[in-house]
Amino acid sequence: MVDETIWIRLAIAAVLLGYAVIMWMSHLVPPPLFLGGLLALIGWLFLPGLYLLARLRRIDMSRAAQPPVKELLRPWALTVAFGAFAAATLFLAIGWDVPNVCYGPVPVNCFKGYQWSTENGHYYHTTADGIHAEISQQTYVREAGFDLRSAASFGVYAMCLAWFAAGVLRGPSQARKVSTSGQQL
Repeated sequence: MVDETIWIRLAIAAVLLGYAVIMWMSHLVPPPLFLGGLLALIGWLFLPGLYLLARLRRIDMSRAAQPPVKELLRPWALTVAFGAFAAATLFLAIGWDVPNVCYGPVPVNCFKGYQWSTENGHYYHTTADGIHAEISQQTYVREAGFDLRSAASFGVYAMCLAWFAAGVLRGPSQARKVSTSGQQL
């Protein structure tokens, strides 16, 4: 029988797959501007969701009741696969096809303060200085797409935390079931 943690982790992996597809597509087509905020937020919704699920199931969340890290990460093969997939998704987000105007080792938020818009098939951006200019579709895809991927990277980080936190929902293993006298059952 597969425990509930595996199903939650498969849901997290499915959402991460959706993130990867959206990030890949943002390199090719003009992204909808509302997606940036959604992608930054959706990953974080797993954490309060897991907390509420644990509270509803009356799982002891105190530090003393937490299982060891080794138990939180099992099954190892699934955790390693998720970690590799998350790393690839983060590379899509902030390492691949970085616009020339972005500098630094991690160029997240290099378009902070920019606003993009489209009107009658024309693309525009307004810089943080208030300069409004028409740009090409290719420039729009690179700038707005990179901004979307930068925002999405925060959702990916949250999903990594949720992966770890989902292990708390797993019932105690045989090694953790200990009688009140301190001996294993």
